[in-house]
Amino acid sequence: MAPQNHPEAPSAEETAWRLYMDLRENPCRTGALKLTHWLREDQAHPPAFDRALRLWALAGAALVVSRRRNFHPPTGGLE
Repeated sequence: MAPQNHPEAPSAEETAWRLYMDLRENPCRTGALKLTHWLREDQAHPPAFDRALRLWALAGAALVVSRRRNFHPPTGGLE
């Protein structure tokens, strides 16, 4: 018999990320309720959501730092 390939269920972090991104892209009551219910389902969900939000914040901070490093203020012709 051939082995069966069952796709793995998404991790809590992946689900947290997806729910957050869905809510961010389409802010609505339904998305907020989905997130709220998911957070209450399991004690592991709030920490997973926290990790997803930290990842989002760190990615944003990295973009800001990168932009600042690439920014060259005008010299006003004093070169």
